[in-house]
Amino acid sequence: MRSLIAEFPAQLQQAADTLSGQALPQAIPAHRQVLVLGMGGSGIGGRFMSGLLADAATVPILSCHDYRIPAWVGPDTMVIACSYSGNTEETLAALEEAVARGAQVRALTSGGKLGAMAEEHGWPVLTVPGGHPPRSQFGWAVTGLLRHFAALGHLPGDSEDVMEDIRTSAAWLQDQSDGIQSRAAEWVSLLANRQPLLYGDAAMEPVLIRWRQQINENAKRLCNHHVFPEMNHNELVGWESGDASVAALFLHTEEDHPRTAERMRLCKEIFAKTGAAVEEFQAVGATRLQRWMHLVHLGDWLSLLMAEDSGTDPVDIRHIDYLKNALAQLG
Repeated sequence: MRSLIAEFPAQLQQAADTLSGQALPQAIPAHRQVLVLGMGGSGIGGRFMSGLLADAATVPILSCHDYRIPAWVGPDTMVIACSYSGNTEETLAALEEAVARGAQVRALTSGGKLGAMAEEHGWPVLTVPGGHPPRSQFGWAVTGLLRHFAALGHLPGDSEDVMEDIRTSAAWLQDQSDGIQSRAAEWVSLLANRQPLLYGDAAMEPVLIRWRQQINENAKRLCNHHVFPEMNHNELVGWESGDASVAALFLHTEEDHPRTAERMRLCKEIFAKTGAAVEEFQAVGATRLQRWMHLVHLGDWLSLLMAEDSGTDPVDIRHIDYLKNALAQLG
């Protein structure tokens, strides 16, 4: 896992070079919304697209992480099925329902059942290398989805412009690598005996979810997140029970809403008065993609260093494996 995380900038570069050479239809099919199917490390890409493209996409972009799909899915819906293995149970079930309703389909996978279905139906598909933990292939997932969305006309510029943005982000991220690892190392001791609570602007929720998932899977730690300003209307009251056993980590970008930034500033003071540890990090980068990748890479390193500090195997997912095996026996 350490080498996979260290190679994340190179993974972005490789993904851009490889996926730009895979053909997608040039004609843009008519559709009124896009639904991205996926679970876990494969599903986080859909959440990212919804956030990254909020200011550019001309149709609603939503993600689905369930066996079921919304009632509005039909022939005017573009469904992008994402499964790294190609065998994700929930994603395949949701896809079958989408097909039954006549939805348009595209895919992103390394193969498996999803790859076979894409070949059988002639769906546009982008194929990524297999054989690694899905959560470690985030660069492939985001790059592949950006390529799909560019081909669907939801990004300024064409697919090559998007791939060049990925390449630029990869090079920039490599330049930031030492600083990212240093900050992650600073926070490891802070979190050794504290539960991490993650906070950010509402638009940043996909990043917070990625952090939570990585801390869950790599460090084997429970972790929660909430967003501003919504948390000011519920969770803030729960901070009456805040104490030194928790650490509030605030993630920021220059795109934080001004009023939300003030809300976060005031809440940091409230949290600190309970005895909780309060830390913050301001992402940098020339584009939203660069800033979000900056934060993703920091969260990945933090989760890995937390695992190493506690002697935890970051690759092991025994509870997930047990659950899958038990479900398979049920049929």
